[in-house]
Amino acid sequence: MLLSVIPFLAAGFIVWYYGQRPAPPAPLIAQAKLIPIKPPSATALENIFSSQDYSWPPQAAVPPYAIQSLPYGFNTLDPDEKKTVFFRALLPMVLAENLNIWNQRVFLLQQFGHGPIDPLSDAGQELASIADQYKVGGDLNDPKVRETLLSRVDIVPVALVLAQAAQESGWGTSRFALEANNLFGIWTWDSEQGSVPVNRPGDANHLVRVYPDLQSSVRAYLHNINVGFAYVDFRNMRAHMRATGKPLDAFQLAGALNRYSITGSAYIENIRAMIRGNELGKLSGVTLDNAGR
Repeated sequence: MLLSVIPFLAAGFIVWYYGQRPAPPAPLIAQAKLIPIKPPSATALENIFSSQDYSWPPQAAVPPYAIQSLPYGFNTLDPDEKKTVFFRALLPMVLAENLNIWNQRVFLLQQFGHGPIDPLSDAGQELASIADQYKVGGDLNDPKVRETLLSRVDIVPVALVLAQAAQESGWGTSRFALEANNLFGIWTWDSEQGSVPVNRPGDANHLVRVYPDLQSSVRAYLHNINVGFAYVDFRNMRAHMRATGKPLDAFQLAGALNRYSITGSAYIENIRAMIRGNELGKLSGVTLDNAGR
């Protein structure tokens, strides 16, 4: 039990009161918690999954593991094995980050449902923090501002995230996936946060973003989709699906990612082929084990 010692005056004397210190307030928005692990090899990672009965496609809630970095050795696995180990490695982190975004969205909907927001209240300050995170300015009591914020604070279908990660990282074998924890080919122009691409044109100055761990890469990708100007069409399509009561369709949403790659429509077809060929659309109901909540 935490005790506090509080002085106060009584009849001219200082009296010391020993009482229980108030517990810190519970966070307004719950966060998913994962267990960090760093396997030495792709084979070791597969053995960890097997020990947890974590197969592909998942037959139950997936274990709450956060793989810190992809181990070398994916190329030593046969093609089908490589795919399933890669997908299993990434899936818990995608679920956790989507869950965190979903919890933010639920919080927004709850608060907006109460009517006008007092900006000085705890809830009002939390809403302002979320708006700042998603780069939305203006009065949070303005319906248009609320609509813009809700269009950004939303999940990206697991199937789409996994397909893009596989495409951009070469199934976890690319240099930047292994050395920079960058699964999605995200660039930066900050020399303190990036690494020079081997085949960068001489007149270019972009860098490939370096992340401390894989989950940070997943988080940055989701934030990029939810905030980046290039993905307005994606967010509008997703918002329309929400407004019409339809489930988020990864296959359709992929069609709004033509600006993710310079190959445009060919990129979309590759992502759709990845979703279709690996039956990733069946993952919509997969959940994270309760230990990760």
